[in-house]
Amino acid sequence: MNADLAKQRTQLRGPRVVIVDDDEAIMRCVGRVLELDEDIEIVGQTNHAQAGVLLVREQRPDVVLMDIHMPGADPFLACREIQQTLNGTCQVLFYTAFPRDQYLDRCIASGAAGVVSKHSESIRNVALAIRHVAAGNTYFSPELAQRLIELQAGQPMSRIATLTHREISVLRELAAGKTQLEIALTLDLSERTVNKEVGDLKEKLALRSLNELLIFAVNEGLSHPELIHQYGA
Repeated sequence: MNADLAKQRTQLRGPRVVIVDDDEAIMRCVGRVLELDEDIEIVGQTNHAQAGVLLVREQRPDVVLMDIHMPGADPFLACREIQQTLNGTCQVLFYTAFPRDQYLDRCIASGAAGVVSKHSESIRNVALAIRHVAAGNTYFSPELAQRLIELQAGQPMSRIATLTHREISVLRELAAGKTQLEIALTLDLSERTVNKEVGDLKEKLALRSLNELLIFAVNEGLSHPELIHQYGA
């Protein structure tokens, strides 16, 4: 089935949606509210990007609503795999509480149809965004659309744009107050690898301590200010 036929099918019966979010409470809440919309059918939910790819192959939905920040598989690679698997008949709409420059850039590069901010959009607006991308259009929350315009105009991107998916994952777990061993267990890495990632973060960002890493995380929206006080300078 080509993309045009997929759009026609969606117009006749409404979009079928898979939700992928590692926060199960948010995933269930969003799913329940979206199911109140007569036009939207939730056909699957999972908390891992790679499991989301498998679910998409099984259910062949029209739209995948996917969180950007998840442990394990890279959601941007998952997005590309979904596009390849269903030949463009399934649209990916990223849903995030941390709409940073790097993510906008990678969302577009991965072939996603749009990005929705968890902070600024009501569930009703998420439903509108789902219908919008299911019809073959793109959708970005207003403040994200404005930032895209600024980036295209050449305004500088954040330093977080230099980090890999794994480095961002390690930084988020570190900012949550976890030890390097706990981070290793959470991300399915060796403790030695995590230690190297922390060192790479300091070097890449020109920072000297965990405290400076945490301040950076707060400024980039990856942590809460009160967590800084858990560490010495």
